[in-house]
Amino acid sequence: MPDPRSNKPTQSSIDPGAQANLVVGIVFLAFMGQMILNPIIAPLSRQMGLREWHIGATISLAAIVLASLSAYWGRASQRVGAKRVLAAGLVIAIIALSAFGIVSYLGMNQVVGGVGLVFGVVITRGLLYGGGISAIAPTAQAHLVTHAASENGRVKALGMIGAAQGMASIVGGVTGGVLAAAGGLLLPLVVMPVVMVIGLVVLLVSFAPQSRGQLFAKPQRIRFTDPRVAPWLATGLVMFLVFSSVATIFGFTVQDRFALSATATAGISAIYLTIIGVTMIIAQAVIAPKTGWGAAKLLRTGLAITLVATVLIWPTSSHALLVVGCIVLGVGMGLAMPGYNTGPTLKMSADEQGAVAGIINANNGLAYAIAPLASTALYGWNPLAPFAVCIALIAVVVIYAHTAPALRQ
Repeated sequence: MPDPRSNKPTQSSIDPGAQANLVVGIVFLAFMGQMILNPIIAPLSRQMGLREWHIGATISLAAIVLASLSAYWGRASQRVGAKRVLAAGLVIAIIALSAFGIVSYLGMNQVVGGVGLVFGVVITRGLLYGGGISAIAPTAQAHLVTHAASENGRVKALGMIGAAQGMASIVGGVTGGVLAAAGGLLLPLVVMPVVMVIGLVVLLVSFAPQSRGQLFAKPQRIRFTDPRVAPWLATGLVMFLVFSSVATIFGFTVQDRFALSATATAGISAIYLTIIGVTMIIAQAVIAPKTGWGAAKLLRTGLAITLVATVLIWPTSSHALLVVGCIVLGVGMGLAMPGYNTGPTLKMSADEQGAVAGIINANNGLAYAIAPLASTALYGWNPLAPFAVCIALIAVVVIYAHTAPALRQ
């Protein structure tokens, strides 16, 4: 019986829909804090005197840390509660982004340079920030999945998480560019942690902690090789390798195939990538739930559409064909991602949902750690090579998804 002196809501008074929306909002704010940096990272690194590979290594390190810690955070959220883990992740990320802003200021003003500057950037933006942000997505997924009553409910919930991340990418990118144009490169660095502080305050004030009956003393661990999840993870790894590769080399190929200046390339690439992002958001949040399809069918259909898109994006001199390819890619990934995220959760018990959420996000982080380096290396060797490899990989995974028993059910 609840303590009458307490002002905290009882479990029966909590609106599950409002709590789910709050979790999705936290995901949006957390990832927006990250995405604000994207438009300024290249000029910022050059103004600090860093080489391109320093930033590339920093981003890859963040992805590796995310892949390493996601499973831990997922299980922790089932042991101590989603609210505590989300708060811990946001606090770590706020400290990391604030420290990165200080390091950047010192670097831009030549107070710190050389190895010390590189070390400061790698530690703050790579290691520390990667550790904090890695708590957000698996915790949100585990919380929403355990509160979803059906497979379609999980598709809808996880589609909303993906849509929130996509929206954060678009809004954060635009915001970062506008802030940099209005107040210089340091202004986005000040705004980034402030955005995440807002998310932390909203979380602490509005999110109801889980009752002890909803927590587990020892949440189960899951291996990548677990036969219940391995086919999904293998398929998702290839899917994100292809998508991340296309996104990484997109600016290079647009500039080369249309013979554009650096300024024109930035603007036109942003338009194309926004088309992909908006289409993905619509497909995840609206189209996927309305189809009523199960996770496996969403994944198979989305992968087939992604294959068509990858062929359409093959380097040509046609802007119209590239626009169509971007739209088709957004639809394909927008259908495949909710299916991929939902599928591994379906055969898991309640105390395994934290682990499976963590392992899915670790799998994604692994893809984003590998793809940028591999795709740019292939592009430097031959501009057609990464596209040929991506088409071959996605074709193989489409065949696998249509033949593997686990992905046919």
